[in-house]
Amino acid sequence: MLRNWWYTALASSRLRSRPVAARVLDTDLVLFRDRDGRPHALLDRCCHRGVQLSRGRVIGGELACRYHGWRYDGTGLCTLVPSLAPGVLPPSGARVPAWPCAERDGYIWVWMGEREPDPVLPAGIAGFGERRWVQGSIAMRCSYRSGIENNLDWCHAPFAHPLTHPQYYLTRIWGLRQQEYEVRRTPLGMKVFAPPTTSERDPVPTGPPVLLEFQLPNRVRVAFRGPTPMTIIMHFVPTGPASCRLEWLRSKMLAVGPRARWSRREPVVFRQDRVLLESAQPWYDQESGFERSVPPDASTLLARRIIDLAARDEWDTDNGFPARRVVTTRA
Repeated sequence: MLRNWWYTALASSRLRSRPVAARVLDTDLVLFRDRDGRPHALLDRCCHRGVQLSRGRVIGGELACRYHGWRYDGTGLCTLVPSLAPGVLPPSGARVPAWPCAERDGYIWVWMGEREPDPVLPAGIAGFGERRWVQGSIAMRCSYRSGIENNLDWCHAPFAHPLTHPQYYLTRIWGLRQQEYEVRRTPLGMKVFAPPTTSERDPVPTGPPVLLEFQLPNRVRVAFRGPTPMTIIMHFVPTGPASCRLEWLRSKMLAVGPRARWSRREPVVFRQDRVLLESAQPWYDQESGFERSVPPDASTLLARRIIDLAARDEWDTDNGFPARRVVTTRA
């Protein structure tokens, strides 16, 4: 897991007057807002008897445990123990771990790294303030890497997404056709699109029919052009070695209503992917060497390599592989 990065912990609209539990990487957090509405993230465990702080309530901008009422501020410091006599301070060292927290572009973000946050704020979502969105969250029983790779896979849509994906309908009409797609390295990941450019000096086209983009540590952006343009932003938040949470945004056609409207429904296209990825995960848990890949898998294999390099803190824009690759496939 990549720790020294900002992660989406929770949609902003989900954090109101009550504390909310959220798991990020391998850590159970509790999020709450102080008097000024600023979000804070603490370990979801009271330092008194270990009860989940997310079961408590917010009093005067501080988080009170439901068991004995011990109260914590945004830094995790215990500020009040109700059972103590008036004027007696909480015991020395009474605190819970806290993580840097920020609110931006419809999400509460948490810095899970051991070093100081760099950059100071999480990378923004391009175009968030220019559109209206539908927003949701889905728990997935597969690794976050599988979710990222799946959404950079150029060849799976005609088979995995019957009746829900444009490529399914095009394949039904024309059949599988030989084509080329380009993989272009970027400072924080990669872009995948077709048709390819003629050289790496050419800029990435601004309006290809489909543009797939991966940005470290866990963001995938899918942009569809044409008569009904749509952008989907996906953050695959690791919650364990073989589980993740998909925090998703989908642009709306009409620029009306709240900036991001919450939806409890799982879109069919996401469910189609989830069912397949969850069916594969047990095999990855049992053995790691069964895979066989082919040249059209270039985009997913590059995403793996980028994540592996970032996990070793070795990722930069020149890691020994070309800035641009053209891949031939049938899709």
